[in-house]
Amino acid sequence: MHRSRLIELLAKKKAGEISLQEQFELSKWLQENEDDRELADQLDELFHLDYGPVVTDEDRKGKEKSWDRIVNAIHTESTEEPLVLKKTRIWPWRRLLPLSVASVVLFCVAGWGLYYFMAAPKQGGTSQNIVGTERGSRSSLILPDGSHVWLNSDSRLSYGANFGKNDRVLILTGEAYFDVVKDPDHPLIIRTPTITVKVLGTAFNVRAYPDEKNTTTTLVRGSVLVSVNEKKHLSYTLGPDEKLIVNNDSGLSDNTNNSDTKIDKRPDVVTKIKIVKTDSIPPEAQWIKNKLVFINKPLYEVANILSRWYGVSVIVDGSEEMKAREYTGFFENQNIQSVMESLRLAGGFRYKMENNTILIEP
Repeated sequence: MHRSRLIELLAKKKAGEISLQEQFELSKWLQENEDDRELADQLDELFHLDYGPVVTDEDRKGKEKSWDRIVNAIHTESTEEPLVLKKTRIWPWRRLLPLSVASVVLFCVAGWGLYYFMAAPKQGGTSQNIVGTERGSRSSLILPDGSHVWLNSDSRLSYGANFGKNDRVLILTGEAYFDVVKDPDHPLIIRTPTITVKVLGTAFNVRAYPDEKNTTTTLVRGSVLVSVNEKKHLSYTLGPDEKLIVNNDSGLSDNTNNSDTKIDKRPDVVTKIKIVKTDSIPPEAQWIKNKLVFINKPLYEVANILSRWYGVSVIVDGSEEMKAREYTGFFENQNIQSVMESLRLAGGFRYKMENNTILIEP
């Protein structure tokens, strides 16, 4: 494999645009070539340092060293043909472009699958800014008020043109992690179909996918006020390391079997959980570090999680008992094949991969 092809596959992987066949090609090559595994590790290190929630001076120095190692590795094959990118959803060039490999590394680190557009003007002359990610992509952005937001795959965030001036109101579909700049005169309001979250300055995660059973708010630091949209008289103040689960359909509480939590329920509405963390960031927000984590999730939910994370279609064809069996997984920089093998060994099921579809069977 030419070095240019390797960098192209690594860039596609980081942008969430790699196909199953390309994942197999990359995985097989890295298993057989130790030097290129080191290059991939250096790229992962650089990517993690740029997008982690906290960047220290030590992190920045490490990033510079990683970048130098990557550039040095690139120039070891200076006689190689220039990188040619084919036309795809995120590289829409109609002709061949002789890009430097360093530029491609920068592109894959900075891109991470973000799309952005201005919606059509609404009544009253106002407009909405909309940012979002596609399936298999994650992204990071800075809002006009300086707040930092990470968007998980298949998510959308919208806000008005006067955001940060007259108000700070966001509308979220999907999952996002927020590190909010404090502004007592303009509290940040996040609206989802099920809940509304009000904050001043804090860090927290909200998961609100419309096709999932629950909407979940997980607080990392500070405090937030969460109200249930259809039951305005019910509101909950969360402290650090607390999680609130609200049922999207009926408002009924959702039981949890997580042995690492303490449960405080209010009838018919939510499940409130005290999280026992083993890291500075709870499992629910590990995705901002490019780590795939799910705890005590039924197989049908795991299939949805994997579909979004890798940009593929994962289908469970089995009994209701099989679909309801729960799984826990922690994966970092692993391709879909490695994840499926781990789940297969744990669950005893079979699976088939064809194009971008994975079929799970008894």
